[in-house]
Amino acid sequence: MAVANEGNRRVAEQGCIDRVQHLADAANPAFAAGSLLVPLAFFAASLALGSTELLFYTHVAAGAVWFGFALIFPAVIGPTLGGLDEAAAAAVNRTLIPKAVFFLVGFSLTTVLSGTVLLTPDIGLGYGFGGTWSGLALGLGWGLFAFGLAVPHRLHLSAYYETVSPDPDADRLESIEKKNLVVGLFEGAMMLALIVLMTGFRLG
Repeated sequence: MAVANEGNRRVAEQGCIDRVQHLADAANPAFAAGSLLVPLAFFAASLALGSTELLFYTHVAAGAVWFGFALIFPAVIGPTLGGLDEAAAAAVNRTLIPKAVFFLVGFSLTTVLSGTVLLTPDIGLGYGFGGTWSGLALGLGWGLFAFGLAVPHRLHLSAYYETVSPDPDADRLESIEKKNLVVGLFEGAMMLALIVLMTGFRLG
């Protein structure tokens, strides 16, 4: 156990690339790669085939997964973990968070990339919407993607690294969970705003 704790301490001190490698190993490398490559493969296939329909459904499906998981995590998973004892919650965090990070990055990136192609007039597969609606939707979509990387993912990873540290701080973990709830509510509101913007589109 002492060896494992020392290894976890070193992980927390590593650089970005080493941390990504550690997270991929913790998530299972095949799962991590699949979470990124599978949704992006549909995006690439729609471009290669020149299929606007495939691109549209890729965007809708990836967005539904992204939005759904982003809402479920703080609304359901977080409170559930809060009701477990420390050992059980730590075990779930060690298994769940690395997988969730790769999963959400893959689907959120696919969502914003496919949405950009669909709504950019100068790209061959785009629907060609211009003006305020598409500009706001694209800006909010990329803003949510950047926000996800900068805030929710960082909070999740903070909880993960605290969990695998030699001496986890229960009070800090509880504080992170409270922040996750607030951030999740804000993110959910922004996602609903994006859906409202998308209802302004008229697909011809």
